[in-house]
Amino acid sequence: MIRSLSLCISIICLVGIHPVESSAQQSDVAASKPLGLILTWQQDPTTTMTIDWHTGPDEEPSWLEYKRVGSDEWNPSTVEVMDFPFSNWKIHRTELTGLEPGSEYRFRIGEHHSAVWKFRTMPDNAYEPIRFAVGGDVRHRLDWMRQTNRRAAAYDPDFIKWGGDLAYADARADRVYRWKEFVEVMMTTLVTADDRVIPVLAGIGNHEVKDHSWNRWEEYEQTDEKREEYAPYYYQLFAFPGQPGYGVLDFSDYMSILMLDTGHSNPIEGEQTEWLRNTLKDRSHIPHLFPNYHIPAYPSVRNPDDEIHVKLREEWVSLFEEFGVRVAFESHDHAYKRTYPIRGGDFSADGIVYIGDGAWGVYTRPIGGGDDPEFWGYHGNDPWYLKRASSQRHFIVGTIHGPHQHFLMINEDGAIIDEYPLTPHLDKKLNKLAEPWE
Repeated sequence: MIRSLSLCISIICLVGIHPVESSAQQSDVAASKPLGLILTWQQDPTTTMTIDWHTGPDEEPSWLEYKRVGSDEWNPSTVEVMDFPFSNWKIHRTELTGLEPGSEYRFRIGEHHSAVWKFRTMPDNAYEPIRFAVGGDVRHRLDWMRQTNRRAAAYDPDFIKWGGDLAYADARADRVYRWKEFVEVMMTTLVTADDRVIPVLAGIGNHEVKDHSWNRWEEYEQTDEKREEYAPYYYQLFAFPGQPGYGVLDFSDYMSILMLDTGHSNPIEGEQTEWLRNTLKDRSHIPHLFPNYHIPAYPSVRNPDDEIHVKLREEWVSLFEEFGVRVAFESHDHAYKRTYPIRGGDFSADGIVYIGDGAWGVYTRPIGGGDDPEFWGYHGNDPWYLKRASSQRHFIVGTIHGPHQHFLMINEDGAIIDEYPLTPHLDKKLNKLAEPWE
């Protein structure tokens, strides 16, 4: 045997339970830094990295150099400069390509900034554990955002996935300060103990968009120009998923992450659903398929019979079931939830588990909505599909290792509040994929 199943499961369960606080998170870094910093991917995470940094209007020209750890040669990169919406700040963007998989690189930004950071490309296989953090609804209060950011960063995740409702600026010019604060907090907290900047995949939510949804816009057109007009911060500040607001990121042939738009700058039905069908069909051989989106198909707070939740189940859930999704990440409700495995609208041992519900750094809501008439819909009883639910700010530590998946749920104080293992013994599709590992 290459490695035993029990050993592999043990490694998964142990990974990520001993977080280490970064020295850079505990004290101010003396080196000069830009005003904001975001790392993400637009293409293959094993060989590329996209780096954005933000400056004031008088700090151009700017450049970036990078080198692989262990090398003496710094390499220059080409930089694109764009406007920070409703501001005199500038966004500087470079995409580094031709990198080595599973490798660490240093980078530095000039002329005015002396800090040196690191990033890490993703490996081209899942022979060793790969770890990520997941959440949504990121900032009501900056102290809550900082707290959860630091807790998540201490687990040394390879990347973070946010499922929308980021700075709660609602595309308003008078709330540009919220985004300026947001990117500064990202820069100072999403850093590991060895000064590695953690990449972020950011999805779109209703608070990224003017009036929360495309169907409230005047003269709506499903075009790049119209989407950017009504969600300017989102489309300028995050290179991925970029236009049209939904996209897929493929990690070699072991994982694909699908970032979707639950009716904010695109309709759910029509073009997006057809794209989802084709994208999932083309990746039905991938062992780890993770849809990540904002409004839940199976909410913990709102009424699951509301139109949009029903539409998501009709349009998307059947596709998830058809093409091999096992876990989907949801947000929006400001609570924590994990469903039973669900297939065909009922309990099923080989069903999909829906995990969320978006409470990274926001006020929480009672499960079922409590007495709030805006959300109450369970008549005092939790819905049938909830396996675990609580009103806590939290994040999810996901680990994949070969064919295995494991999820650890952590609250803002660092306590483990839930755990969900998924092994080949419990899953027909993954059982086939486990054969080379035994």
